[in-house]
Amino acid sequence: MKNVILYVRVSTDEQADKGYSLRDQEAKLLHYCKEHNYRVIDTYREDYSAKTFKRPEFKKLLGFCKSNKKQIDELLLVKWDRFSRNTAESYQMIGIFNTLSIKINAITQPLDMTIPEQLLMMAVYLAIPEVENQRRSQNVIAGMRRAFKEGRYVGSPPKGYYVGRDDTKKPILIPSKDAPLIQEAFELIAKGIYTQKEVLKRLKDKGLKSSKTVFSILLRNPIYYGGVFIKAYKDEPEVIVDGIHEPIISKKLFNTVQNVMNAKKKKHHVTHSRVNAKFPLKGFLLCPECNRTLTASTCKGRSEYYSYYHCISPCKGRFRIEEAETNFISFLESITLKQPVLELLQFIIKEQLSKLLLTSKLGPKHYKKVKLFNDKLIKVQDLFIDGGLDKIEYSQAKKRYQDILDELNDLEFAQNEQKEIFETYKKGLLNLQNIDKQYIDADIDNKRLLTGLIFPNKFGFQNNKVQTANINPLLLKISSINRAFETKKKQDKPYIKNLSRSVSPEGFEPSTASLEGRCSIQLS
Repeated sequence: MKNVILYVRVSTDEQADKGYSLRDQEAKLLHYCKEHNYRVIDTYREDYSAKTFKRPEFKKLLGFCKSNKKQIDELLLVKWDRFSRNTAESYQMIGIFNTLSIKINAITQPLDMTIPEQLLMMAVYLAIPEVENQRRSQNVIAGMRRAFKEGRYVGSPPKGYYVGRDDTKKPILIPSKDAPLIQEAFELIAKGIYTQKEVLKRLKDKGLKSSKTVFSILLRNPIYYGGVFIKAYKDEPEVIVDGIHEPIISKKLFNTVQNVMNAKKKKHHVTHSRVNAKFPLKGFLLCPECNRTLTASTCKGRSEYYSYYHCISPCKGRFRIEEAETNFISFLESITLKQPVLELLQFIIKEQLSKLLLTSKLGPKHYKKVKLFNDKLIKVQDLFIDGGLDKIEYSQAKKRYQDILDELNDLEFAQNEQKEIFETYKKGLLNLQNIDKQYIDADIDNKRLLTGLIFPNKFGFQNNKVQTANINPLLLKISSINRAFETKKKQDKPYIKNLSRSVSPEGFEPSTASLEGRCSIQLS
Protein backbone atom coordinates (compact mmCIF):
# COMPACT_ATOMS: atom_id res chain seq x y z
CA MET A 1 0.00 0.00 0.00
CA LYS A 2 1.35 3.43 -0.99
CA ASN A 3 1.61 6.19 1.62
CA VAL A 4 0.69 9.56 0.09
CA ILE A 5 0.46 13.23 1.04
CA LEU A 6 -2.33 15.33 -0.49
CA TYR A 7 -1.86 18.98 -1.45
CA VAL A 8 -4.76 21.25 -2.48
CA ARG A 9 -4.39 24.93 -3.33
CA VAL A 10 -6.58 27.78 -4.47
CA SER A 11 -5.96 31.52 -4.70
CA THR A 12 -8.63 34.14 -4.05
CA ASP A 13 -8.98 35.15 -7.72
CA GLU A 14 -9.24 31.52 -8.86
CA GLN A 15 -11.97 30.88 -6.28
CA ALA A 16 -13.94 33.82 -7.66
CA ASP A 17 -13.21 33.48 -11.39
CA LYS A 18 -13.01 29.72 -11.95
CA GLY A 19 -14.99 28.29 -9.08
CA TYR A 20 -12.10 26.23 -7.75
CA SER A 21 -12.68 24.82 -4.31
CA LEU A 22 -10.36 23.27 -1.73
CA ARG A 23 -13.16 20.93 -0.71
CA ASP A 24 -13.78 19.81 -4.29
CA GLN A 25 -10.07 19.15 -4.92
CA GLU A 26 -9.74 17.22 -1.67
CA ALA A 27 -12.82 15.09 -2.48
CA LYS A 28 -11.36 14.15 -5.88
CA LEU A 29 -8.02 13.20 -4.33
CA LEU A 30 -9.63 11.11 -1.56
CA HIS A 31 -11.80 9.28 -4.11
CA TYR A 32 -8.71 8.57 -6.23
CA CYS A 33 -6.80 7.22 -3.21
CA LYS A 34 -9.74 5.01 -2.23
CA GLU A 35 -9.93 3.53 -5.75
CA HIS A 36 -6.17 2.81 -5.81
CA ASN A 37 -5.95 1.64 -2.18
CA TYR A 38 -3.57 4.43 -1.15
CA ARG A 39 -3.08 5.41 2.49
CA VAL A 40 -3.41 9.17 3.09
CA ILE A 41 -0.90 10.29 5.73
CA ASP A 42 -1.82 13.98 5.75
CA THR A 43 -3.54 16.72 3.73
CA TYR A 44 -2.26 20.27 3.29
CA ARG A 45 -4.71 23.01 2.27
CA GLU A 46 -3.39 26.28 0.83
CA ASP A 47 -5.15 29.58 0.06
CA TYR A 48 -2.21 31.25 -1.64
CA SER A 49 -0.86 32.27 -5.05
CA ALA A 50 1.38 29.79 -6.92
CA LYS A 51 3.82 32.37 -8.28
CA THR A 52 6.46 31.15 -5.82
CA PHE A 53 6.88 28.33 -3.29
CA LYS A 54 6.99 30.81 -0.39
CA ARG A 55 3.63 29.56 0.85
CA PRO A 56 2.96 28.81 4.54
CA GLU A 57 1.32 25.40 4.10
CA PHE A 58 3.74 24.25 1.40
CA LYS A 59 6.67 25.05 3.71
CA LYS A 60 5.04 22.89 6.39
CA LEU A 61 4.48 20.12 3.82
CA LEU A 62 8.12 20.21 2.70
CA GLY A 63 9.35 20.17 6.29
CA PHE A 64 7.13 17.18 7.09
CA CYS A 65 8.39 15.31 4.01
CA LYS A 66 12.02 15.92 4.93
CA SER A 67 11.41 14.60 8.47
CA ASN A 68 9.36 11.59 7.35
CA LYS A 69 10.73 10.80 3.89
CA LYS A 70 10.96 7.04 4.57
CA GLN A 71 7.23 6.86 5.31
CA ILE A 72 6.07 8.81 2.20
CA ASP A 73 5.90 7.39 -1.33
CA GLU A 74 4.10 10.11 -3.29
CA LEU A 75 2.73 13.68 -3.22
CA LEU A 76 -0.60 13.92 -5.04
CA LEU A 77 -2.24 16.97 -6.66
CA VAL A 78 -5.36 17.39 -8.77
CA LYS A 79 -3.56 19.31 -11.55
CA TRP A 80 0.01 20.47 -12.07
CA ASP A 81 -0.99 24.14 -11.88
CA ARG A 82 -1.97 23.47 -8.23
CA PHE A 83 1.73 22.74 -7.64
CA SER A 84 3.19 25.90 -9.20
CA ARG A 85 2.83 28.53 -11.94
CA ASN A 86 6.58 29.10 -12.16
CA THR A 87 8.34 26.64 -14.47
CA ALA A 88 11.92 27.19 -13.30
CA GLU A 89 11.05 26.93 -9.60
CA SER A 90 8.90 23.86 -10.31
CA TYR A 91 11.85 21.92 -11.70
CA GLN A 92 13.99 22.89 -8.72
CA MET A 93 11.32 21.78 -6.26
CA ILE A 94 10.74 18.51 -8.13
CA GLY A 95 14.49 17.93 -7.83
CA ILE A 96 14.27 18.38 -4.04
CA PHE A 97 11.46 15.82 -3.80
CA ASN A 98 13.45 13.44 -6.02
CA THR A 99 16.33 13.56 -3.53
CA LEU A 100 13.81 12.55 -0.86
CA SER A 101 12.65 9.66 -3.09
CA ILE A 102 9.12 11.11 -3.11
CA LYS A 103 7.29 11.16 -6.43
CA ILE A 104 4.95 14.01 -7.43
CA ASN A 105 1.96 13.45 -9.67
CA ALA A 106 -1.39 14.98 -10.65
CA ILE A 107 -4.39 12.66 -10.79
CA THR A 108 -6.02 14.39 -13.79
CA GLN A 109 -2.68 14.82 -15.63
CA PRO A 110 -0.66 11.72 -14.63
CA LEU A 111 2.87 11.32 -15.94
CA ASP A 112 5.26 8.38 -16.10
CA MET A 113 8.74 9.89 -15.65
CA THR A 114 10.44 6.80 -17.09
CA ILE A 115 9.10 7.72 -20.55
CA PRO A 116 11.18 10.48 -22.27
CA GLU A 117 8.19 12.01 -24.07
CA GLN A 118 6.32 12.38 -20.79
CA LEU A 119 9.02 14.83 -19.65
CA LEU A 120 8.01 17.05 -22.57
CA MET A 121 4.43 16.73 -21.39
CA MET A 122 5.49 17.88 -17.92
CA ALA A 123 7.16 20.93 -19.46
CA VAL A 124 3.85 21.77 -21.16
CA TYR A 125 1.77 21.23 -18.00
CA LEU A 126 4.14 23.43 -15.95
CA ALA A 127 4.63 26.14 -18.58
CA ILE A 128 1.04 26.79 -19.70
CA PRO A 129 -0.11 28.18 -16.29
CA GLU A 130 2.90 30.50 -16.29
CA VAL A 131 2.03 31.65 -19.83
CA GLU A 132 -1.55 32.29 -18.69
CA ASN A 133 -0.23 34.44 -15.82
CA GLN A 134 2.02 36.41 -18.15
CA ARG A 135 -0.80 36.84 -20.67
CA ARG A 136 -3.09 38.15 -17.92
CA SER A 137 -0.32 40.49 -16.76
CA GLN A 138 0.21 41.78 -20.30
CA ASN A 139 -3.52 42.44 -20.66
CA VAL A 140 -3.44 44.50 -17.45
CA ILE A 141 -0.37 46.41 -18.66
CA ALA A 142 -2.03 47.05 -22.03
CA GLY A 143 -5.16 48.37 -20.32
CA MET A 144 -3.15 50.69 -18.05
CA ARG A 145 -1.04 52.00 -20.94
CA ARG A 146 -4.20 52.66 -22.96
CA ALA A 147 -5.57 54.72 -20.06
CA PHE A 148 -2.26 56.61 -19.74
CA LYS A 149 -2.22 57.40 -23.46
CA GLU A 150 -5.71 58.89 -23.09
CA GLY A 151 -4.28 61.19 -20.40
CA ARG A 152 -5.90 59.34 -17.50
CA TYR A 153 -3.48 58.65 -14.64
CA VAL A 154 -3.84 55.11 -13.26
CA GLY A 155 -2.42 53.99 -9.94
CA SER A 156 -1.88 55.39 -6.47
CA PRO A 157 -2.39 59.17 -6.54
CA PRO A 158 0.77 61.29 -6.17
CA LYS A 159 1.03 63.67 -3.22
CA GLY A 160 -1.19 66.69 -3.77
CA TYR A 161 -3.97 64.69 -5.45
CA TYR A 162 -6.68 62.22 -4.53
CA VAL A 163 -8.69 59.93 -6.82
CA GLY A 164 -12.21 61.12 -7.65
CA ARG A 165 -14.72 60.34 -10.41
CA ASP A 166 -15.52 62.25 -13.60
CA ASP A 167 -18.89 62.54 -15.38
CA THR A 168 -18.46 59.04 -16.85
CA LYS A 169 -17.76 57.59 -13.37
CA LYS A 170 -14.15 56.86 -14.33
CA PRO A 171 -11.27 57.66 -11.93
CA ILE A 172 -9.58 61.04 -12.27
CA LEU A 173 -7.02 62.97 -10.19
CA ILE A 174 -8.40 65.89 -8.15
CA PRO A 175 -6.18 68.38 -6.23
CA SER A 176 -6.15 67.67 -2.48
CA LYS A 177 -5.50 69.91 0.54
CA ASP A 178 -1.74 69.45 -0.04
CA ALA A 179 -1.94 71.03 -3.51
CA PRO A 180 -1.15 74.61 -2.29
CA LEU A 181 1.92 73.28 -0.44
CA ILE A 182 3.11 71.49 -3.60
CA GLN A 183 2.70 74.72 -5.54
CA GLU A 184 4.68 76.62 -2.90
CA ALA A 185 7.45 73.99 -3.08
CA PHE A 186 7.94 74.57 -6.80
CA GLU A 187 7.83 78.37 -6.39
CA LEU A 188 10.51 78.31 -3.66
CA ILE A 189 12.84 75.98 -5.56
CA ALA A 190 12.43 78.09 -8.72
CA LYS A 191 13.97 81.07 -6.93
CA GLY A 192 17.29 79.21 -6.82
CA ILE A 193 18.20 80.42 -3.32
CA TYR A 194 16.81 77.54 -1.24
CA THR A 195 17.97 73.94 -1.02
CA GLN A 196 15.49 71.06 -1.17
CA LYS A 197 16.19 70.38 2.50
CA GLU A 198 15.30 73.94 3.47
CA VAL A 199 12.10 73.96 1.41
CA LEU A 200 10.99 70.59 2.77
CA LYS A 201 11.54 71.70 6.37
CA ARG A 202 9.51 74.86 5.75
CA LEU A 203 6.61 72.89 4.24
CA LYS A 204 6.71 70.21 6.95
CA ASP A 205 6.08 72.98 9.46
CA LYS A 206 2.92 73.75 7.50
CA GLY A 207 1.73 70.14 7.54
CA LEU A 208 3.27 68.46 4.48
CA LYS A 209 4.28 64.86 5.17
CA SER A 210 7.12 63.65 2.96
CA SER A 211 10.59 62.12 3.11
CA LYS A 212 13.63 63.64 1.40
CA THR A 213 13.59 60.98 -1.33
CA VAL A 214 9.86 61.33 -2.07
CA PHE A 215 10.16 65.13 -2.12
CA SER A 216 13.03 64.98 -4.61
CA ILE A 217 11.02 62.65 -6.89
CA LEU A 218 7.96 64.88 -6.51
CA LEU A 219 9.86 67.87 -7.95
CA ARG A 220 10.62 65.86 -11.12
CA ASN A 221 7.07 64.63 -11.69
CA PRO A 222 5.35 66.17 -14.75
CA ILE A 223 1.95 65.22 -13.31
CA TYR A 224 1.85 68.58 -11.49
CA TYR A 225 1.82 70.69 -14.67
CA GLY A 226 -0.75 68.38 -16.31
CA GLY A 227 1.54 65.87 -18.01
CA VAL A 228 1.32 62.09 -17.71
CA PHE A 229 4.58 60.18 -18.03
CA ILE A 230 4.41 56.84 -19.89
CA LYS A 231 7.38 54.49 -19.48
CA ALA A 232 9.08 52.90 -22.46
CA TYR A 233 7.64 49.49 -23.27
CA LYS A 234 8.89 47.07 -25.94
CA ASP A 235 9.27 49.16 -29.14
CA GLU A 236 7.42 52.16 -27.70
CA PRO A 237 9.68 54.97 -26.36
CA GLU A 238 8.90 56.82 -23.13
CA VAL A 239 6.68 59.84 -23.64
CA ILE A 240 4.77 62.52 -21.74
CA VAL A 241 1.17 63.13 -22.87
CA ASP A 242 -1.33 65.81 -21.88
CA GLY A 243 -3.39 64.66 -18.90
CA ILE A 244 -7.11 65.23 -18.38
CA HIS A 245 -6.65 66.18 -14.70
CA GLU A 246 -6.36 69.69 -13.27
CA PRO A 247 -2.70 70.90 -13.03
CA ILE A 248 -1.33 72.42 -9.82
CA ILE A 249 1.46 74.47 -11.44
CA SER A 250 2.27 75.83 -14.90
CA LYS A 251 4.60 74.04 -17.29
CA LYS A 252 6.83 77.15 -17.34
CA LEU A 253 7.30 76.94 -13.54
CA PHE A 254 8.03 73.19 -13.79
CA ASN A 255 10.73 73.76 -16.45
CA THR A 256 12.30 76.52 -14.36
CA VAL A 257 12.58 74.15 -11.39
CA GLN A 258 14.20 71.47 -13.59
CA ASN A 259 16.80 73.95 -14.81
CA VAL A 260 17.61 75.05 -11.25
CA MET A 261 17.94 71.46 -10.02
CA ASN A 262 20.04 70.38 -13.02
CA ALA A 263 22.43 73.31 -12.48
CA LYS A 264 23.06 72.16 -8.89
CA LYS A 265 23.34 68.46 -9.71
CA LYS A 266 26.83 66.98 -9.51
CA LYS A 267 27.78 64.79 -12.40
CA HIS A 268 29.72 61.65 -11.62
CA HIS A 269 31.55 59.85 -14.42
CA VAL A 270 31.91 56.12 -13.91
CA THR A 271 33.87 53.96 -16.31
CA HIS A 272 32.87 50.36 -16.80
CA SER A 273 35.31 47.79 -18.05
CA ARG A 274 34.09 45.85 -21.08
CA VAL A 275 34.38 42.09 -21.36
CA ASN A 276 37.11 41.01 -23.75
CA ALA A 277 35.44 39.52 -26.82
CA LYS A 278 38.19 36.91 -26.92
CA PHE A 279 36.96 35.34 -23.65
CA PRO A 280 33.14 34.87 -23.90
CA LEU A 281 33.12 32.07 -21.28
CA LYS A 282 34.98 34.07 -18.65
CA GLY A 283 32.97 34.10 -15.41
CA PHE A 284 30.98 30.98 -16.38
CA LEU A 285 33.66 28.27 -16.35
CA LEU A 286 34.54 26.48 -13.12
CA CYS A 287 37.98 25.08 -12.26
CA PRO A 288 38.02 21.25 -12.43
CA GLU A 289 40.51 21.16 -9.55
CA CYS A 290 39.09 23.57 -6.93
CA ASN A 291 35.66 24.52 -8.39
CA ARG A 292 36.45 28.24 -8.34
CA THR A 293 35.47 30.53 -11.23
CA LEU A 294 38.19 30.66 -13.88
CA THR A 295 39.70 33.89 -15.14
CA ALA A 296 41.31 34.33 -18.57
CA SER A 297 44.47 35.81 -20.05
CA THR A 298 46.96 35.64 -22.90
CA CYS A 299 50.68 34.92 -22.50
CA LYS A 300 53.61 34.97 -24.95
CA GLY A 301 55.39 31.74 -25.84
CA ARG A 302 58.60 31.37 -27.73
CA SER A 303 57.12 32.25 -31.08
CA GLU A 304 53.47 33.12 -30.57
CA TYR A 305 50.77 34.09 -28.06
CA TYR A 306 48.60 31.56 -26.20
CA SER A 307 45.28 32.22 -24.47
CA TYR A 308 43.82 30.25 -21.55
CA TYR A 309 40.93 30.08 -19.13
CA HIS A 310 42.84 29.42 -15.93
CA CYS A 311 42.59 29.35 -12.17
CA ILE A 312 44.60 31.56 -9.83
CA SER A 313 47.78 30.43 -8.12
CA PRO A 314 48.58 27.94 -6.62
CA CYS A 315 45.85 25.96 -8.47
CA LYS A 316 46.96 24.63 -11.89
CA GLY A 317 43.52 24.17 -13.49
CA ARG A 318 43.29 25.62 -17.02
CA PHE A 319 41.87 25.13 -20.55
CA ARG A 320 43.12 26.37 -23.91
CA ILE A 321 40.73 28.98 -25.32
CA GLU A 322 40.37 27.10 -28.62
CA GLU A 323 39.68 23.79 -26.87
CA ALA A 324 37.05 25.27 -24.56
CA GLU A 325 35.31 27.08 -27.41
CA THR A 326 35.20 23.97 -29.64
CA ASN A 327 33.85 21.79 -26.84
CA PHE A 328 31.25 24.35 -25.81
CA ILE A 329 29.94 24.77 -29.38
CA SER A 330 29.73 20.97 -29.73
CA PHE A 331 27.69 20.90 -26.54
CA LEU A 332 25.36 23.64 -27.88
CA GLU A 333 24.79 21.55 -30.99
CA SER A 334 23.67 18.64 -28.78
CA ILE A 335 20.99 20.71 -27.00
CA THR A 336 19.57 22.47 -30.05
CA LEU A 337 15.94 21.57 -30.73
CA LYS A 338 15.81 18.99 -33.53
CA GLN A 339 13.00 19.20 -36.11
CA PRO A 340 11.13 16.02 -35.00
CA VAL A 341 11.09 17.22 -31.38
CA LEU A 342 9.98 20.70 -32.51
CA GLU A 343 7.04 19.24 -34.44
CA LEU A 344 6.07 17.03 -31.50
CA LEU A 345 6.19 19.92 -29.03
CA GLN A 346 4.12 22.17 -31.27
CA PHE A 347 1.49 19.46 -31.65
CA ILE A 348 1.33 18.76 -27.91
CA ILE A 349 1.10 22.45 -26.99
CA LYS A 350 -1.63 23.16 -29.54
CA GLU A 351 -3.68 20.18 -28.36
CA GLN A 352 -3.24 20.98 -24.67
CA LEU A 353 -4.15 24.65 -25.18
CA SER A 354 -7.41 23.55 -26.80
CA LYS A 355 -8.20 21.36 -23.79
CA LEU A 356 -7.13 23.82 -21.10
CA LEU A 357 -8.85 26.84 -22.66
CA LEU A 358 -11.85 24.74 -23.76
CA THR A 359 -11.98 26.39 -27.19
CA SER A 360 -13.00 25.06 -30.56
CA LYS A 361 -12.96 26.60 -34.01
CA LEU A 362 -15.86 28.99 -34.52
CA GLY A 363 -17.86 28.34 -37.68
CA PRO A 364 -20.38 30.30 -39.80
CA LYS A 365 -23.19 29.52 -37.35
CA HIS A 366 -21.42 31.49 -34.62
CA TYR A 367 -21.03 34.64 -36.73
CA LYS A 368 -24.58 34.28 -38.02
CA LYS A 369 -25.78 34.20 -34.42
CA VAL A 370 -23.72 37.32 -33.58
CA LYS A 371 -25.32 39.20 -36.50
CA LEU A 372 -28.79 37.99 -35.46
CA PHE A 373 -28.53 39.37 -31.92
CA ASN A 374 -26.85 42.59 -33.07
CA ASP A 375 -29.86 43.13 -35.38
CA LYS A 376 -32.25 42.35 -32.51
CA LEU A 377 -30.46 44.86 -30.29
CA ILE A 378 -30.78 47.56 -32.96
CA LYS A 379 -34.46 46.69 -33.45
CA VAL A 380 -35.12 47.02 -29.69
CA GLN A 381 -33.41 50.42 -29.69
CA ASP A 382 -35.54 51.57 -32.64
CA LEU A 383 -38.73 50.40 -30.90
CA PHE A 384 -37.80 52.32 -27.77
CA ILE A 385 -37.07 55.50 -29.75
CA ASP A 386 -40.40 55.17 -31.62
CA GLY A 387 -42.30 54.61 -28.37
CA GLY A 388 -43.06 50.94 -28.96
CA LEU A 389 -41.37 49.94 -25.67
CA ASP A 390 -41.30 51.64 -22.29
CA LYS A 391 -38.03 52.14 -20.40
CA ILE A 392 -38.35 48.99 -18.26
CA GLU A 393 -39.15 46.74 -21.24
CA TYR A 394 -36.30 48.29 -23.22
CA SER A 395 -33.79 47.78 -20.37
CA GLN A 396 -34.80 44.14 -19.88
CA ALA A 397 -34.63 43.32 -23.60
CA LYS A 398 -31.35 45.16 -24.05
CA LYS A 399 -29.77 43.33 -21.11
CA ARG A 400 -30.95 39.95 -22.39
CA TYR A 401 -29.54 40.44 -25.89
CA GLN A 402 -26.37 42.13 -24.66
CA ASP A 403 -25.63 39.22 -22.27
CA ILE A 404 -25.91 36.78 -25.17
CA LEU A 405 -23.63 38.96 -27.33
CA ASP A 406 -21.08 39.19 -24.50
CA GLU A 407 -20.98 35.38 -24.26
CA LEU A 408 -20.45 35.09 -28.01
CA ASN A 409 -17.71 37.73 -27.92
CA ASP A 410 -16.03 35.86 -25.06
CA LEU A 411 -15.80 32.78 -27.28
CA GLU A 412 -14.06 34.83 -29.97
CA PHE A 413 -11.72 36.34 -27.38
CA ALA A 414 -10.81 32.88 -26.04
CA GLN A 415 -10.05 31.64 -29.55
CA ASN A 416 -7.86 34.66 -30.30
CA GLU A 417 -6.11 34.26 -26.94
CA GLN A 418 -5.37 30.61 -27.75
CA LYS A 419 -3.82 31.66 -31.08
CA GLU A 420 -1.69 34.34 -29.37
CA ILE A 421 -0.42 31.93 -26.71
CA PHE A 422 0.39 29.28 -29.32
CA GLU A 423 2.26 31.80 -31.49
CA THR A 424 4.24 32.88 -28.40
CA TYR A 425 5.17 29.25 -27.75
CA LYS A 426 5.97 28.67 -31.41
CA LYS A 427 8.26 31.68 -31.55
CA GLY A 428 9.99 30.59 -28.34
CA LEU A 429 10.54 27.04 -29.66
CA LEU A 430 12.01 28.34 -32.92
CA ASN A 431 14.56 30.26 -30.85
CA LEU A 432 15.71 26.92 -29.43
CA GLN A 433 16.77 25.74 -32.89
CA ASN A 434 20.36 26.14 -34.06
CA ILE A 435 21.59 27.39 -30.67
CA ASP A 436 25.18 26.66 -31.73
CA LYS A 437 24.87 28.90 -34.83
CA GLN A 438 23.16 31.63 -32.81
CA TYR A 439 26.11 31.57 -30.40
CA ILE A 440 28.73 31.69 -33.18
CA ASP A 441 27.03 34.63 -34.95
CA ALA A 442 26.32 36.64 -31.77
CA ASP A 443 28.42 39.52 -30.43
CA ILE A 444 30.15 39.19 -27.05
CA ASP A 445 27.22 40.56 -25.02
CA ASN A 446 24.69 38.19 -26.58
CA LYS A 447 27.09 35.24 -26.32
CA ARG A 448 27.32 35.82 -22.59
CA LEU A 449 23.57 36.36 -22.30
CA LEU A 450 22.89 33.05 -24.07
CA THR A 451 25.45 31.22 -21.91
CA GLY A 452 23.86 32.63 -18.75
CA LEU A 453 20.41 31.46 -19.84
CA ILE A 454 21.71 27.93 -20.46
CA PHE A 455 23.83 27.76 -17.29
CA PRO A 456 22.32 30.00 -14.56
CA ASN A 457 24.87 28.68 -12.00
CA LYS A 458 28.04 28.25 -14.12
CA PHE A 459 29.51 24.99 -15.44
CA GLY A 460 32.72 23.05 -15.88
CA PHE A 461 34.58 20.71 -18.27
CA GLN A 462 35.86 17.35 -17.13
CA ASN A 463 37.23 14.58 -19.30
CA ASN A 464 36.04 16.42 -22.43
CA LYS A 465 32.50 16.57 -21.10
CA VAL A 466 30.30 19.50 -20.14
CA GLN A 467 28.99 18.89 -16.65
CA THR A 468 25.24 19.46 -16.97
CA ALA A 469 24.23 19.50 -13.30
CA ASN A 470 23.43 23.24 -13.46
CA ILE A 471 21.95 23.41 -16.96
CA ASN A 472 18.54 24.94 -17.60
CA PRO A 473 16.14 21.97 -16.94
CA LEU A 474 14.19 22.39 -20.19
CA LEU A 475 17.38 22.19 -22.28
CA LEU A 476 18.47 19.09 -20.39
CA LYS A 477 15.16 17.43 -21.30
CA ILE A 478 15.57 18.47 -24.95
CA SER A 479 19.02 16.89 -25.00
CA SER A 480 17.60 13.65 -23.61
CA ILE A 481 14.72 13.61 -26.11
CA ASN A 482 17.15 14.34 -28.97
CA ARG A 483 19.08 11.22 -28.04
CA ALA A 484 15.87 9.22 -27.80
CA PHE A 485 14.89 10.32 -31.31
CA GLU A 486 18.34 9.43 -32.64
CA THR A 487 17.49 5.77 -32.03
CA LYS A 488 14.28 6.12 -34.02
CA LYS A 489 15.57 7.97 -37.09
CA LYS A 490 14.17 5.42 -39.51
CA GLN A 491 10.64 5.92 -38.21
CA ASP A 492 10.65 9.61 -37.28
CA LYS A 493 7.37 10.66 -38.90
CA PRO A 494 5.29 7.57 -38.15
CA TYR A 495 6.63 7.73 -34.60
CA ILE A 496 5.43 11.29 -34.15
CA LYS A 497 2.00 10.53 -35.61
CA ASN A 498 1.55 7.48 -33.41
CA LEU A 499 2.73 9.41 -30.37
CA SER A 500 0.32 12.28 -31.06
CA ARG A 501 -2.63 9.88 -31.07
CA SER A 502 -1.59 8.51 -27.69
CA VAL A 503 -2.29 11.81 -25.94
CA SER A 504 -5.48 11.60 -23.86
CA PRO A 505 -7.22 13.78 -21.25
CA GLU A 506 -5.47 11.67 -18.61
CA GLY A 507 -1.98 12.16 -20.15
CA PHE A 508 0.18 9.82 -22.27
CA GLU A 509 -0.44 6.09 -22.25
CA PRO A 510 2.47 4.03 -20.85
CA SER A 511 5.10 2.89 -23.34
CA THR A 512 8.30 0.88 -23.22
CA ALA A 513 10.67 3.82 -23.80
CA SER A 514 13.10 4.82 -21.07
CA LEU A 515 15.26 7.78 -20.11
CA GLU A 516 18.67 7.94 -18.58
CA GLY A 517 18.54 9.61 -15.19
CA ARG A 518 21.64 11.72 -15.78
CA CYS A 519 22.74 13.58 -18.90
CA SER A 520 26.45 14.11 -19.64
CA ILE A 521 27.27 15.14 -23.20
CA GLN A 522 30.43 13.74 -24.83
CA LEU A 523 32.41 16.49 -26.53
CA SER A 524 34.68 16.21 -29.51
